[in-house]
Amino acid sequence: MIKIKFYSLLRMFLKQNEIEINEDNISVLNLLQKVAEKTNKDLLAELIEAGKLIPGIIILLNGRNIYHLEKLDTIVSNSDKIDIFPPGGGG
Repeated sequence: MIKIKFYSLLRMFLKQNEIEINEDNISVLNLLQKVAEKTNKDLLAELIEAGKLIPGIIILLNGRNIYHLEKLDTIVSNSDKIDIFPPGGGG
């Protein structure tokens, strides 16, 4: 199982803190699609624009930012942990 945790506004949007997906060797993009299907929420619209992560979105794979790996093509394996943070706000 891949455990995906959501933070901040994403928790409110999805109405849950985390979800588990039973997949192995799947890209981050395909994993996000599976989460969207399972939650019936358009998660991709919240995270991706023009095929890229919206600036400020942080997705960590086992604590490593996918931006420094293969971005949305990063492969996620069974028992990996994903943390997804929306853009920070403040002012």
